[in-house]
Amino acid sequence: MLQRVSLFDTLYLDLVSEKDIKLTTNCLELSRGENNLIFRAAKLFFSKLNTSLGVKIHLVKRIPIAAGLGGGSSDAATTLLGLNTLLNKPFSLDDLLEMAEKLGSDVSFFLYKKPAIAMGRGEKILPLSFTLPFWYIIICPPVRVSTAWAYKRAALTKKEFQTKIKEPEVIIKNLHNDLEKRVVEEFPEVGEAKVFLKKAGAKYISMTGSGSSVFAVFYKKQEALKVRRLLRLPQIWKSFLVKGL
Repeated sequence: MLQRVSLFDTLYLDLVSEKDIKLTTNCLELSRGENNLIFRAAKLFFSKLNTSLGVKIHLVKRIPIAAGLGGGSSDAATTLLGLNTLLNKPFSLDDLLEMAEKLGSDVSFFLYKKPAIAMGRGEKILPLSFTLPFWYIIICPPVRVSTAWAYKRAALTKKEFQTKIKEPEVIIKNLHNDLEKRVVEEFPEVGEAKVFLKKAGAKYISMTGSGSSVFAVFYKKQEALKVRRLLRLPQIWKSFLVKGL
């Protein structure tokens, strides 16, 4: 299950006359070349288009890196959508989805504007017919988990309810992440994050993606605010109160 939330990076895209891609960012830890998903997305987009134009892209990074929050994937999808808009939409959604699949498993989801079930490797997206009116507290311990590492070390299961979801309550009452057990064994801070949330009064808690972030789900903002006030986190840990979109 995937849902966008109100924690986001910002991308600025400017078309230029020379056929080149230049990426800058406020985050010193990120690559600005071929290893960056934004750069790869722009390069793939222009490779499909007969144009002499290029683009300057500036990324303002707010989503923690390697935290299981889809920051890189959302940035890549936004790059595709942004370039498509700037160039008067030369590509259909199906065209963009084909590009997204080549970039990464979660990129396809961010081309949609609604919650969805992800299948296959994450590239097959089934948008939900209803909204998820939830609020979330996200805790980011100071550890980073490689997605490739997590998937190589966890046994994945199949849940029948995933393709039969008809109401939000089904989701909140069936939170489960196959990757969590192995990640917690290797990174105990992830387990500690869950304990902090439980002690503060959160009921519905799980790890995000391949970690290392942990989230708690709430029906109302007031409930989330109450728990956040009671959270007692180590000083260098990060937490966010966000709304589901």
